[in-house]
Amino acid sequence: MKIFGLSAETSYILDPVAPAMSSSMTHALVERFKQSSRGRHRFCFHQNPEVDLHDIIICYDKRSYIPPNKHIGKVESLLVLQGALDFFLFSDSGTVYDYRRLSAEDENCPFFLRVPPNTWHGLRAVGDLPCIVKETISGPYDQSSLQWAPYAPSEAEGSSEGHNWYNGVAAYCQKHNISSPEEEAFAQISSNVFRSSRQLVTISRRQMEPVIKAAEESVLSRARVCCHGGPEDKLQEMFIALTREVDIAESMHLRKDESLTVVEGNGRYIFPNEDGSTRSEISLAQYSKDCSNEKSFYARINRYVPHKIVVDSPFLLIHEATTGPFRKDETDYRIKRADQ
Repeated sequence: MKIFGLSAETSYILDPVAPAMSSSMTHALVERFKQSSRGRHRFCFHQNPEVDLHDIIICYDKRSYIPPNKHIGKVESLLVLQGALDFFLFSDSGTVYDYRRLSAEDENCPFFLRVPPNTWHGLRAVGDLPCIVKETISGPYDQSSLQWAPYAPSEAEGSSEGHNWYNGVAAYCQKHNISSPEEEAFAQISSNVFRSSRQLVTISRRQMEPVIKAAEESVLSRARVCCHGGPEDKLQEMFIALTREVDIAESMHLRKDESLTVVEGNGRYIFPNEDGSTRSEISLAQYSKDCSNEKSFYARINRYVPHKIVVDSPFLLIHEATTGPFRKDETDYRIKRADQ
């Protein structure tokens, strides 16, 4: 695994098989964040800006000011690995109409949020911990598709102005009782498939309990909740619960990349050679603040890379992302061996 520093705020993680990130690697991320004049640093795991699935792990804290923005025609998701942040939605005129607290530590808060396209949103880190967030967005990168809100201070106007503005937004939410809605009870569309019916999808660990139970009762030893609206969505995202008994055949994805983030549990990604021997292996575990932990909480499986997942704990809960639309024939489960 190589870390290639592109700028003061951006590094690329390079690996010929599967770029991944362990808890121990967050030390390097935080050190680069501390050196940034704007108070942020990101590790990019996609091959280049032109590919269709962008995976970023970014660090910032309450000193960082990120103005409200929206992505034209693109869905973005945030999965909080460490710390907490306030997340706001705004109308075109700048009126805040929705507020969420996201947290990796507080189980009463969601840790994941999926933002619909063309939606003004802003966030600020809260608390004393640096906030580490896994961001996923559809590529390719197009600067014109990212718009900054004209009704909020720009970064050029200084972070103090921005912080004061967000303080005013938070006070408005408190005064007008704008708070998080009740957690969604996901619709169960089959014995082991659930789906969100909301445009703004949030996920907490408590909401995963029925999904884990369904996996334990399933003859397939797995269950999932789909966060995307349907098979034609450009960004397909789901949370998948796998039990120790699961046996998913070795496969590879044709023309599409895939990413995996561990929410809970332990497992392994095995990458075989054509003769069946093991090319490499990634140990998987949820994010830990222990900087000596070498297990990966995140891995990106690039297209045409054969792989197989093995669950070592009673269950493994993961977030999986790939580009849409979904096509069954773009996953090949019929890997031909040289000795077959």
